[in-house]
Amino acid sequence: MLLEIILLFVSTLFVYNWWAHGYWKRRNVFSLPTVFLFGNFWELIVKHKLSVMFCDMYKKYKKEKMIGFYSFYKPMMFVSDPEIIQKVLVTDFNSFSNNGLEVDKDIDPISGYNPFSAKTVPVWKELRSIQSANQSPLKLKEVVPNMIKIGELMYGYINNKKNQPIPALDIAIRAAVDSAVAHGYGIEPKSFLDSEFTFLKFANVEKLFSATFVTMVAGFLFPLVNRLFRLRMTSKEAEDFFISMTKTNIDYRQSNKITRGDLFDTIIKLNKKKIEQGDKAYSDSEMSAHCATFFMDSTITSSVVLSFILLELANNQDVQEKLRREIFLVGKKSEDFDSDKIHSIAYLQMVFDEALRMHSPVTIVSRLCTKDTLIEGVQISKGTKVFISPLAIHYDPEYYHDPEKFDPERFSEINKESRPKYTFLGFGEGPRICVGLKYATLFVKTTVAFILLKYKILPKDNQSKSLHEIDYFLLSPKPDAAVKFVEL
Repeated sequence: MLLEIILLFVSTLFVYNWWAHGYWKRRNVFSLPTVFLFGNFWELIVKHKLSVMFCDMYKKYKKEKMIGFYSFYKPMMFVSDPEIIQKVLVTDFNSFSNNGLEVDKDIDPISGYNPFSAKTVPVWKELRSIQSANQSPLKLKEVVPNMIKIGELMYGYINNKKNQPIPALDIAIRAAVDSAVAHGYGIEPKSFLDSEFTFLKFANVEKLFSATFVTMVAGFLFPLVNRLFRLRMTSKEAEDFFISMTKTNIDYRQSNKITRGDLFDTIIKLNKKKIEQGDKAYSDSEMSAHCATFFMDSTITSSVVLSFILLELANNQDVQEKLRREIFLVGKKSEDFDSDKIHSIAYLQMVFDEALRMHSPVTIVSRLCTKDTLIEGVQISKGTKVFISPLAIHYDPEYYHDPEKFDPERFSEINKESRPKYTFLGFGEGPRICVGLKYATLFVKTTVAFILLKYKILPKDNQSKSLHEIDYFLLSPKPDAAVKFVEL
């Protein structure tokens, strides 16, 4: 009897495995070969990185516009065709309005209340509006004046190094932190003066975005694991810091009736409005999450992009000299610049975009289908996760000839028009495009301009040609990637 039960169970399991892993075949979608029980999850475990798996998938099966795969028995989809990408990110946004990375805000409120991971359109819109309020055109005009002050501190820091190599990420993070605390919180910038500056301590992946292989894989492919084991994207230490910092500063401002027009003021006003309307006030965790979101968006990714621009300019002296000439046509010293003048330097934007193409910090874009949708004749069912690889697209020679070469001319107006749309996804695309895009772009371009006004950037001796490494989700400079600054 026991043998019969075992045989029945095994037979049922094999039949179910055959049926479940035939989901995409029944919908006439090409799918990856599967492993019993695991689907394609086993391949991920072996390769250890989601982004690598998707890049390999893109290269090997590019002719397939849509590729089905399975996390155990859960059907998922990878898309590589620009027209389908447009439908997922823009045209059919109402069917793909949720991000595919799942975070439980009760376990990890800092990440859970981030617009990036917000679920449902109303919640996402509310969270995004808080960040957008701090990045209005009027507010962004303050970025350059703040950077003029920070620039002097940066010049002093560089000069004290006496032409010695400086890790590109070190100087980029210090500049990003100082700009963030000045612009977002009205706090005196100290990163170039004090290596123990508290905000500087939390401006790194280990402290602020402490995701591991397990948490990232679970968040994208198997969220039950994160919920069962209460795994977090943001460290508890960072959460405690932002709760304490936010509460202390907001209480101080309210008690002393201080108004500075920054993110703290935005939160105070919105909280007051919610109370007046009879809604529940923000909790300490929610308020701290709003502050942490701006800090995370304006330091982690911005510093990565800035560091790669410095590294690429060091390795491409012709590009650096052309960019410097363009900058000097606008002004000779930092006080000559404002946001309009920074944005008027077309070649600076081209350099920025090319660095973002080659070294896009976010290597995976994902969306969760929120209602049954038909794309290219294929029924995408509610609950299906769709993945896109900016990294693979940005290195596709069909769109970018000789993709390993740093060439800002790819982003001249003529060349941009010649490429299919949605083949550049440095900040994502569509309504859920990175909320900090405008701030990050202005901060990075201003910092680059101010550095080139005073210094020639050189690579350190024996600099590796490979500048970046892929973490579980984010792409970052190699720890030994450094540059030297020589005063003009």
